[in-house]
Amino acid sequence: MTTAMDAAGAAIRTYLEALRGRAPGPADWSAAPARYKRYFGATRLPLPSGPVGELLRDLLGLVRVDWVHPVDEQGRPVEGAPRITVGRPAPSGGGLYPIEGYLAGGGPGLPSGLFHYDPVHHALETLHLGDHRQALTGLLAAPPPEPPDLVLVLSAVFWRTGFKYGDFAYRLQCQEIGALTAQALALAEKQSLGASVHLLFDDAAADRLLGLDTAAESVLAVLTLTGTPHEPVRQDDAAHPPRRSPADDLAPRPAHSRRRPTADGLAPRPADPPPINDRLPYLAALHAATRTTTSVRDGGLASPEPVATRTTALACDLADPEPTVACTSASASDVCPADPEPTAPPGGGEEFSLPDITPIRLADGIPHRASPIIGYRPEPISPQTLAQILAAASATYPGDLSSISPTITLYVLALRVHGLPVGAYHYNAERRALLRIAAEPAARITGGPLAPNTRVGLRSAAAVLVPVGDPVGGVRWFGDRWYRLQQAETGLAVHRATLAAAALGLTSRIHSDGTTPATEAALGLTGSRRQALSFLLLGRPPAGPSLIRRLPAPAVDGVGSGDGTTPTTSVGAIHPPYEGRKENHVRQNPARP
Repeated sequence: MTTAMDAAGAAIRTYLEALRGRAPGPADWSAAPARYKRYFGATRLPLPSGPVGELLRDLLGLVRVDWVHPVDEQGRPVEGAPRITVGRPAPSGGGLYPIEGYLAGGGPGLPSGLFHYDPVHHALETLHLGDHRQALTGLLAAPPPEPPDLVLVLSAVFWRTGFKYGDFAYRLQCQEIGALTAQALALAEKQSLGASVHLLFDDAAADRLLGLDTAAESVLAVLTLTGTPHEPVRQDDAAHPPRRSPADDLAPRPAHSRRRPTADGLAPRPADPPPINDRLPYLAALHAATRTTTSVRDGGLASPEPVATRTTALACDLADPEPTVACTSASASDVCPADPEPTAPPGGGEEFSLPDITPIRLADGIPHRASPIIGYRPEPISPQTLAQILAAASATYPGDLSSISPTITLYVLALRVHGLPVGAYHYNAERRALLRIAAEPAARITGGPLAPNTRVGLRSAAAVLVPVGDPVGGVRWFGDRWYRLQQAETGLAVHRATLAAAALGLTSRIHSDGTTPATEAALGLTGSRRQALSFLLLGRPPAGPSLIRRLPAPAVDGVGSGDGTTPTTSVGAIHPPYEGRKENHVRQNPARP
């Protein structure tokens, strides 16, 4: 007999089963879509220096150049010319950067409007003038109590990652959304801005408002920001909203249309990614199941109960899948049992208290973040360093999920930590302690299928962070959308650990191929519903000078026409436009995510 909970999580189970044991095939680079989205015919506004421009540039902009010398699968140098890549501030699976940014609001030197961020020119493409913040916040399950100064919307272009990774791209994109929200929160803290992450909203209305073809691109997160200098909304804008909605003005042309945009609206260039319903059927089906088609504030997620009630009860479900205490309090922690600690097998069970720490400003790690492909210096790190990284990864954050228990639990493989025996550990954030689960975890993990560069990294890394969670643990309250929420929080925790490590002089890299049954066995998870969700190697950077250079801030040249022929900004020696299907001067990073 199929229960309501089984039906709610059916799309997740189908997706996970379809991906089980599937190895990625060779990428067809001829199918790669345009790396950057453009709105031809839109007025392009160069971003002046200030909080808005700095936030967008350090979130989605082109900010770094990496020189990568060729190495073999074991990390040994081989003959060949260095590869030069232009990168963005946050990591992305395969270096493909599928996330687009849209901004509602304004700022010094900018009118109030709805914009698309153009990272190539570090400019805003004007989609529609007028104040659209209220229209966006009205779609949120938990809107901020006061109108925000800015609303930042993050969407995923599915085929941009999917052409290489297939249906697995959805996991990478949801985790990348989490990484970008972590980056945005760190930047907001640096600039003394208030920020809140919103993962619960009316998907269909959000996509319509931006004029997105939901079979090709869809909104996955909304961030609200306060405290930014902004232009006062003109009275005529407030009193007279646009005669037509942005969805009317911005509706994309049909896929592969060769028509140029006309005066009745703007369209992405014809080379934009195609719909993925047939190309990525499991991704498409899961995303469709996660979407909210009615107002979430009226119970449009998976239950007629209000979001606050659902998040309270969800905290109980995560703490105890078969609760014996009814959870009706506004504070789940008052009546729900604590998250049960894992059972340690023979050889484990010892608990190690971590030392007191000094808080880290995560934004300090942004300029120094790197993803080494040839391993680490095999040198130990201190318990204080590990404690700082774990505290950053497990910290709470402002958003619409802040009232529930974390959707993930953190595990650590301690390989080279002073005073800490080698082993697999469960991290208890409340007590700042590590419970040893097993000894010599690396030997068990390397017995499973791993990419060569993952094996190289494991031999020299100091530690590995492994977020763990139940992939259907919250479907009773959030339906299949639970998958998106959990993967986003995974990406957020992993990226916070990445930034903390960079701020402390370490380096790190995500190896998604490390989330195997062998890893789960090493963590004592075999037979449970919990799974490894990511695999972050941490260690000391390889010897030698850094081959990453940060690009200078763009110099504003003037307002472009948006026709793709007149650059509005210059970024070092990079010259736009980049609207081709694939830049011939920037090769894709072949390493696995």
